[in-house]
Amino acid sequence: MYWHNLEHKKIGIWGMGKEGQAAWKALSDHCPTAQLLTIEEANTSDILKCDILIKSPGISLYRSEIRKAVQQGVIVTSGTNLFFANKKETTCVIAITGTKGKSTTSALLAHTLKHLNQSVVLGGNIGVPLLDLVDTNADYVVAEMSSYQCADLTGHPDIGVLLNLYPEHLQWHGTHKQYYNDKLNMIRLAKQPILNATNDQTSQLTSDIDAVYFNAQSRIHIKNGWFYNGGFPLFPISELPLPGLHNAEDACAVLTVIDILGLQPAACAEAFKTFHALPHRLQTIGCRNGITYIDDSISTTPETAIAALKAIDKGQPITLIAGGLDRGQDYTALVAYLAEHKDQMRLVTLPDTGTKLAHMAQTAGIETGITSEMPTAVNIAQHLTPNGGTILLSPAAPSYNLYTNFEERGDDFKHWAGL
Repeated sequence: MYWHNLEHKKIGIWGMGKEGQAAWKALSDHCPTAQLLTIEEANTSDILKCDILIKSPGISLYRSEIRKAVQQGVIVTSGTNLFFANKKETTCVIAITGTKGKSTTSALLAHTLKHLNQSVVLGGNIGVPLLDLVDTNADYVVAEMSSYQCADLTGHPDIGVLLNLYPEHLQWHGTHKQYYNDKLNMIRLAKQPILNATNDQTSQLTSDIDAVYFNAQSRIHIKNGWFYNGGFPLFPISELPLPGLHNAEDACAVLTVIDILGLQPAACAEAFKTFHALPHRLQTIGCRNGITYIDDSISTTPETAIAALKAIDKGQPITLIAGGLDRGQDYTALVAYLAEHKDQMRLVTLPDTGTKLAHMAQTAGIETGITSEMPTAVNIAQHLTPNGGTILLSPAAPSYNLYTNFEERGDDFKHWAGL
């Protein structure tokens, strides 16, 4: 929907966080004749007074108020869609999504493009709303896209990257099937889709998409500790200062984008060397009394907790702190991994999923502590972890039952660790 389509319209903005504020500013700047209205949660019936509703990503597309508004002729759209419709034609948009890893991958791509002397800005789900970038003169916009932003997308990214798919965000999408379908909406709209060849869920659901695959032998992949482009070695994966095979595999997506843009993947080693991990993502926050503390509060699925354990496992004792909002996660694989290493690993659990997880772990013979709050969890973990060991916060569940967001959860962990 172009700016001129919005003139003289009554436009509701639902959600006045960063996205809503960006929409208000952009519409005020570009559509001075539009009448803007804030939609409050207590008065959602005001939506029906609007010609157009701009919905923030956190508000589910499947709420009854949205369905009713559409049935009565209200046009429902998003700040993301307004960005795609009104950005400069010369701006190349590289959209990145995935259940996990999208923030780090987006930041790494933007960092690498800058190092290669390209004009680039980073936005989307990672902090700067895309509408704040609609007038940018940068050649590239790297856009991190959440499943919420992908669900009702109508724009066409020049390059769309899908890192992985795991069950997530059931409360917003309704079903895991709908979640997958909403994620794939962005990829189907992308002019050049890029997919992960090693993610089983991705492979099952994208067989009809004409895509370039990373982590495939014919393109950018990992072999014998090196990044390869087809049969040609690029540089060692040790140049990437991020732990874990999953981070190296996501870096293959970055190198694939660089290759498609006609730049030189081999020239990215220096950029990788200078990249710093984002907070709360396998972030080593310090060492105290002989114990290393690692904050991976971003972890909201069992798969990401397993990846974190694999990334830091150097044979040392590890105590995992896990548990959070219950979204029906299946912890079978996580408990199985802990059980395989039960001489080395311990578990401390938090609500709500902690009770279920602890019961499964205890049944499997894993030494486990159960508590209802972070300070006690850290205290129990300290008693369970010998000198030279590691305490890892990788909750395998969302934070919203106890915290506002994963950042607050990670900060609380750091506070009670005394770091």
